[in-house]
Order: sequence, then C-alpha cells, then structure tokens
Amino acid sequence: MDRDILLQRLSDIEWDDFEVKRASGELPKNVWETVSAFSNTSGGWLVLGVSQTGKAFEITGVSNPEKIEQDFVTTLRSRNKFNVLINPECRKYQIDGKTVLTFYIPSAEVKPVYFNSLQNTFIRTASGDQRATDYEINTLLREQSFGIMSAKTAEGTSIASFSKASYKSFRDYLKQMVPELPYNALDND
Repeated sequence: MDRDILLQRLSDIEWDDFEVKRASGELPKNVWETVSAFSNTSGGWLVLGVSQTGKAFEITGVSNPEKIEQDFVTTLRSRNKFNVLINPECRKYQIDGKTVLTFYIPSAEVKPVYFNSLQNTFIRTASGDQRATDYEINTLLREQSFGIMSAKTAEGTSIASFSKASYKSFRDYLKQMVPELPYNALDND
C-alpha cells in the first residue's frame, strides 16, 4: 500500500482487509486479535498511529516507531506468542508530521493461526475481529489437513482433462446429498 492509497483508505471505513489502531507509545493489547483474524481469513493491512472516532480517522502517530515495529515483527517471528511464523510486509509513512506504520498480514497457509492458546483464534468479519467458534476452528483445522492445494491452479490442464463420467457422478451425488446447493441449478458448461 503506497501513501496515496493509505490516505484514500483513511477517508473511507475499516473493512475486512483494513484495520487502524492508535498505538501511540506501545503496541495495543488487541493488535494480536487482528493479526490472528487477518491470518485466518484473506489477509489485510494493520495501520498503527491512527485512531477512529465514529466513522472519522485521525492521524495520531506513533512516538517510537522503531521500537513498535521491532516489538511487533519480533513477536510475529518468534513463535513465542503465535503458533506459526508470520512475515508481515512493513511500511512507514510521514503524514502531517506524524509517523504511521502499516503492516500487511498475509493469509496463512497453515490455519488456524492463534496466539497463546487455540481459544485465541480470531476471524475477520466485515470491519471486526471475532473470536472463532469451535465450529470455525474445526473448519480451519479440517482445511489445514487438506492444505492449500485445492486452491492452486493445476498447470497444464484444461476442461478436457476432466473425466466426464466422474464429473457427472459428482454432480448427481451433490444433487442427492445437498439439493439446495446453488451449483445444482447450473448447466454442465
């Protein structure tokens, strides 16, 4: 995120990939919830040195940016707090004479991502960090067992690579097991 995009985002609202926190002299206590939430969903930008009142953002700055950045990154990379190693993308900006730090927290390949204990697993919903339910944690664990391979492109394949018989069998199975599934109304193409 460059400075112009940051300023543009600060004129809008927080959302599923953008969170601001005051962080004047130290890391806010709830920063770890946001890291977990971004890691367990689609990733996002954490902005330190900005406060929010209602729908308005105010640049408050961080008083010791080097210490805050080092404390944050060291914690994410130490494995003492989080169950996985997290590598954020870090940026520093001067806005209105104040320092603002931004960190891109990527979506993790291994989930769930939590701090201190499994009960501290969070997910991002709209503009908030929500503690994951047992069902959501189990879903993340189940998805982890299959890895991220199902989301990757299979190079060198095309629609012709699929077995028409297997495809028909799978569609028939879905129609019987989950008749309300929207995919069932689609044609084979």
